[in-house]
Amino acid sequence: GPVTPEATVSVISRVTGQLEQVRFTEGQLVRRGDVLAQVDPAPFQAALAQTQGALARDQASLADARLDLRRYDTLVAQNSIATQTRDTQAALVRQDEGLVASDKGAVDTARLNLQWTRILSPVAGRVGLRQVDAGNQISANGSTPIAVVTQIDPIDVIFAVPEDAIPSIVRHPNFG
Repeated sequence: GPVTPEATVSVISRVTGQLEQVRFTEGQLVRRGDVLAQVDPAPFQAALAQTQGALARDQASLADARLDLRRYDTLVAQNSIATQTRDTQAALVRQDEGLVASDKGAVDTARLNLQWTRILSPVAGRVGLRQVDAGNQISANGSTPIAVVTQIDPIDVIFAVPEDAIPSIVRHPNFG
């Protein structure tokens, strides 16, 4: 009967960039998680540094706004300033908290994109033909895969048997 792999996976990049390295040979057996290719990480490292800088800046601004809010709380308690001034500062603290939360998300995204510059095999199996060479610009979720990995262990064999032969197959000591 026909032999059918449990999985055949087209390996594509999750980020756009220049393909720096192809780390497999056609027909090679790979394990799940093996690095198959590398996209130039430099732009993604720079983006991560930029988002980390913005996070640090906004965290400092938030810390300063919180200090001012504490001062304003004291001054309001002493009737030295209007409550509106303190309320405005409280709103500024909430605004800065939102900026910090947004910055943390941007850092996580930049870190994830940097991680995705290493293109990993999603399954263990045999790599097919290389579809893209190093030096080419590749697109995130592009239509042309870098390669196709076919899982071969375990592998399924599909065959037809007459229904009246099934009991003898099931009783066979090597079945299952």
